[in-house]
Amino acid sequence: MKMFTRRHAIAGLVALTAFGTPGLAAAADTLATIKEKGVMTAGNSASYPPFEFMADGKLTGFDVDLANELGKRMGVRVEFTIVDFKGIVAALVAKRTDILISAITKTPERAQQIAFSEPYYNAGIGAAVLKNSGISKPEDLKGKTVGLQIGSSGERFAKTELKDYIGNAKLYDDFVLAVNDLKNKRVDAVINPLPTLRYNTKNQADITVTETWNQSEVGINTRKEDIELMAEINKHLTAMKADGFLASLDKKWFGAS
Repeated sequence: MKMFTRRHAIAGLVALTAFGTPGLAAAADTLATIKEKGVMTAGNSASYPPFEFMADGKLTGFDVDLANELGKRMGVRVEFTIVDFKGIVAALVAKRTDILISAITKTPERAQQIAFSEPYYNAGIGAAVLKNSGISKPEDLKGKTVGLQIGSSGERFAKTELKDYIGNAKLYDDFVLAVNDLKNKRVDAVINPLPTLRYNTKNQADITVTETWNQSEVGINTRKEDIELMAEINKHLTAMKADGFLASLDKKWFGAS
């Protein structure tokens, strides 16, 4: 009976090893698979200028340049998968893409679902408003209509931190449509990270941007189990900060020095 019990115990251990490891092995092999194929897929919303947008039928922007540089340093080609921003986290979790590079700000809710790299951009949230609107701080939004991009950090901030001030909100899949409605006075303010607001309104003489109302960190995303892939990404982001590549992107897309 003792021999029988020992054999079963050993068999159970073998079974645990055989059936319990594949999930972990698959996660550990994501980086290896990417390098073996020579291709890494990156999810992107294509609707958040200047980070990502379509120009003459081609995807372009800060994040596109960043993704291509990351691929170059990893020795692989990057293929973009265009996904509506409101479903972009789900697309990564469902393994429709290897990573996300889509100006995604870190929130507690998102951090429970996906992993975030070291930040590659710090973007405070504020609002774009018409000049002489009288809106400069959150309290000024009372009785106003605000425009929010679905799934964005601006939407989350408005619905949590500004809920006592906002009574009416219009939701948009495409951020640019919200800015157009501001110009046409269909909304009184558009809430979003300031770099994007400034970029999209820099040639609009009748629009101004408020001061920062909070701070937000933007990172590259992997599935939480893809630890080795994230370590590789962080290694290259650290190098990009040190050698000035990220600063060059900032200057190119935002005019920052």
